[in-house]
Amino acid sequence: MRQGSGFLDRPRAARLMAAAGLDAVVLCQPESIHYATGAFAGVAAFWRRAGAAFVVVPADAAAAPAAVVGDLQAADFAARSGIADVRTHPIWVEVSSLDDPAAPDVAAAIARADRAAGRPEGFARPGTYDPRLSLAELAGILAERGLAGGRIGLELGFVPAADLPAFEAALPGVRWVDASPLVARLRMVKHPDEIARLRLAADLSLAGMGELLGQLRGGLDAAAMTALWRAGVAAAARGRGVAGPQSDWAYIAVGPDGFAPGGPARAGDVVKIDVGCVVAGYSSDGARTAVIGRASRAQRQVFDALHRAFDAGLAALRPGRPLREAHAAATAAMHAAGFTSYSRGHFGHSVGASIWSEEWPFIAADCDVPLEPGMAIAFEAPYYVRGLGGFIVEDQFLVGETGLEPMGLLGRDLFETG
Repeated sequence: MRQGSGFLDRPRAARLMAAAGLDAVVLCQPESIHYATGAFAGVAAFWRRAGAAFVVVPADAAAAPAAVVGDLQAADFAARSGIADVRTHPIWVEVSSLDDPAAPDVAAAIARADRAAGRPEGFARPGTYDPRLSLAELAGILAERGLAGGRIGLELGFVPAADLPAFEAALPGVRWVDASPLVARLRMVKHPDEIARLRLAADLSLAGMGELLGQLRGGLDAAAMTALWRAGVAAAARGRGVAGPQSDWAYIAVGPDGFAPGGPARAGDVVKIDVGCVVAGYSSDGARTAVIGRASRAQRQVFDALHRAFDAGLAALRPGRPLREAHAAATAAMHAAGFTSYSRGHFGHSVGASIWSEEWPFIAADCDVPLEPGMAIAFEAPYYVRGLGGFIVEDQFLVGETGLEPMGLLGRDLFETG
């Protein structure tokens, strides 16, 4: 679906739908709609309830998609997405048209325009939006395309349980199938434009981290460190002649708790720096560990074991190999270093345009998903030892045909200020 600025790979989607026995997929999660079309699903989507907007993607890659969005932004959605069949439902925002601003009676002119646009007598807008109306439009699309009795994928990982009965009532002949895993698999392989956003986000974030490490000292708390990192990010953006990130996030922990923000920093404190920049909706994810002054023997022992575990897991991350192998390698390295009780649920994840920095698939013990070229992943080895501090090594990588490429450069060794 490249009519507009979306990233959906229709041939890949068709293959996955064929394997799942689906006639079509109905996207309803705002992030999935934006991914597929490049267009904003509309302000009603901010409620994060089903029915605000839909995009119908037929299993036949040659068949045109269709969409249902709120009337406020329908014209813009059609223009940005390139989808010709865009149907609307009324939302709470009142909008009318006036063709002649010089009309002697503006109210009468607006009323005529509303009637000409098909607004019926007694029309009343809903308090937010009425999913029955959007579902009626969806039902019309499926009926016209011979899919009213089809096997249709729906993002049931997003649709609230309270909303599902409305789908069943509006489309009683449809056999709904959870398409959340299929959509996640589509989104895990990135378009070159997505990769460019993630690369810039990682580059800016690591540049800011380098600036923070250069100014790290005792007396700073997590908030002050975050401000230094953000200033470094802004300086890096200016230096590269690009706009700064639209937003960012920082989980900085100071001191022996390892996870709490903590501070002000004192000599001997571990500083865990886990940060990311968001560029055009795409979030980077990277982390480093520092010590105020010189690391103690215990701190060095923990970090060195983690660093070796990171290297072992990274060596196991190869195109075509399941992600669980990297989890096994990193865990085995920690156990070999003497940390036999160490257990980490996942050692990283895909990155993209989710509502936060972690996307499926995860580098977990039970993950049989193989790495594919075009994936972007954050690989991490963290350990939170209360009484000593929080330790982490994390970098973001692009998966190529033969291996992994770092999406930003910054040394991974333990940083010491003294």
